[in-house]
Amino acid sequence: MQDITPLIPCGVLVLNAESHIISINPFACTLLEYEASELVGERIDRLLTIPSRIYFQTHIYPLIALRKVAGELYLNVQTRQRAPIPVLLNAVSHEQDGTSVTCLSFIPVYQRRQFEQELINAKKAAEEALLRNDELVKLKQELELHQTDLDRQLSYMQHRNDELEQFSKIISHDLQEPLRKITLFADLLSQEQPDALTGMGNRALVGICTATGRMRQLIGDLQFYFTLTNQLPDSVDTVDLTKLVQALIPEFGMANTTFEVETLPAVLGNKAELVNLFRHLLDNAVKFRESGQPVAISVTGTVIGMNSFQHLPNKYRYSDYARIIVSDNGAGFSNQHREEIFHIMKKLSPHTPGIGLGLAISRKIVERHNGQISAQSTPGKGTRITVLLPVA
Repeated sequence: MQDITPLIPCGVLVLNAESHIISINPFACTLLEYEASELVGERIDRLLTIPSRIYFQTHIYPLIALRKVAGELYLNVQTRQRAPIPVLLNAVSHEQDGTSVTCLSFIPVYQRRQFEQELINAKKAAEEALLRNDELVKLKQELELHQTDLDRQLSYMQHRNDELEQFSKIISHDLQEPLRKITLFADLLSQEQPDALTGMGNRALVGICTATGRMRQLIGDLQFYFTLTNQLPDSVDTVDLTKLVQALIPEFGMANTTFEVETLPAVLGNKAELVNLFRHLLDNAVKFRESGQPVAISVTGTVIGMNSFQHLPNKYRYSDYARIIVSDNGAGFSNQHREEIFHIMKKLSPHTPGIGLGLAISRKIVERHNGQISAQSTPGKGTRITVLLPVA
């Protein structure tokens, strides 16, 4: 039978007890780029890389000596050009003609490292996917918690809206009806003969008419305030603030009052509500004046960048906003009250004009337009109201 050993597609080496090469098959010679005569008598170290030499001496050789057999050992052999070749090694030791010989067989495994790296990458990807899945589960739990809180808040807001709607109906009907009757009776009395009432009665009638007029204004302002929500108005358009403010100035043409209006940016909003906003701001600037002193009111505007997220922490989206400043040289107030003046029905002094709703309504309108409003003042030196509104 023909000896097929030279045809075996793997490297075969036979070593003596001193690890010298006794024989080498053709496949190993071709793989390592040597002739057989060049390797016979050489130590196995010549065909190993330096790390593999250490591995052979410290692990493989003692293992063969102890167990006479070793299998599936991974190391690198090197060619004549010192190019490393990864191989999988099997070894067996036995007695031949009274001496101990070791037969080594090895096959190249060029793609093993690639496969191992792919396995490592796959394992890493799986671990990362698992971690992301854990994060998703955690985020889902947090989202469900937020949804529960949001549902609770929405229920509360719906309840509050229902209450406000009921209150608005009370204002529009239940309070208006007795007021209309008082006004009617006062009108009937005023149509009597001049001597029908005493002097005290006439003064009382004037007081009733004044009080009912103030009450009618208060009810109207309250109704308007409570019908405003914090949602954006349904009807929004580009509004030219310069024209809007200039059109309002004739309403406040009082003696010793001057207005200076710069060119203001156009904004996006509901024109009717913005008219209401600046009417209140100009009215306050004119109304709260130093007794006997001329009033100078200026309205200026610039465009600035501002974070449109006002209530969400760590959320940023910068947009252009118009910063409108309405300033006067009126009576002013202590700056510690700069927040209180925007509260509903809040008056710093019972002797000041107005009913304490103008700035509360102003803030409501500004917030409906996703803007901000603030005040700075010094007693005796005037007040400055700053309004921020989204640019068109």
